[in-house]
Amino acid sequence: MASSLAGNWLIVGPMPTIAPGIAPPPERFRLAVTMDAVGDNVVAAGFGNHVCPGFTESFSIGSVLSGAVAKDRTFSLGSSSIFPNMAMTLTGKIPAVGQGQWTGNYNVSFTTPPSGLATCVETLSDTFTATSFPLVSGVYVGTASNGFSLNGVPITTTMSLQVTLQQGGTATDFRGNTVTSNAVLTGSIKVTGSPCFSSGTITGTPSSSVLGNEVHAAFAMDDGSTLEFIGSMTDATESKIATNLVLITGGQCGGSRPPVAYRITELDRQI
Repeated sequence: MASSLAGNWLIVGPMPTIAPGIAPPPERFRLAVTMDAVGDNVVAAGFGNHVCPGFTESFSIGSVLSGAVAKDRTFSLGSSSIFPNMAMTLTGKIPAVGQGQWTGNYNVSFTTPPSGLATCVETLSDTFTATSFPLVSGVYVGTASNGFSLNGVPITTTMSLQVTLQQGGTATDFRGNTVTSNAVLTGSIKVTGSPCFSSGTITGTPSSSVLGNEVHAAFAMDDGSTLEFIGSMTDATESKIATNLVLITGGQCGGSRPPVAYRITELDRQI
């Protein structure tokens, strides 16, 4: 019964975003979630935005929203402490198999955020209509650049990325058990223009994931470095991953603390 909830759902839209430098959205709250069904239990991870006067924050939720499905097909997912400054509950009713929408209610409480603004301390609640969007699966390309100065002369290096991503896979939980989850991200990367590496694979260490519409990919590169980025899907077509930086740690070209940062505006889907 709970299996019809497995997948990606836009709860309160439009899609949340991590893109910097944009005007704050008019919505006070945005949320997208990735759900897994474990028997008659549902587990959800997600990504969202909270907009309050003078401050906009983004938040990622690991697989901490959970709850059981009742005999009448209703369910309630919640956590009393997602973060020190937030608690959330989602309620709804299991949709029919193949149905792309379901209705529900959300209640989210924000205490003092990192900004310390009292205007951000609030409780928001409303009804919603959740809309499904596909699991991430495709090839994305983009160009990342790094600028520095050598003897007063500005120099820019660029590298082209071809990233193959697939949402859904196996992971090891805290008990050491192997579990299957839609939050798991697998894939590989090909790079041209770098003097240090040309390819890499998502290995699970560090972990890679899809939380709602947030994509976190970390690749073990062929020179021993780690290349990673965090971005957000901008709409349900998943044609673009809006991101900001590609970070390289270790290996021949990467830093340690801080890592070497390449700027990249987006990754565009090719396949």
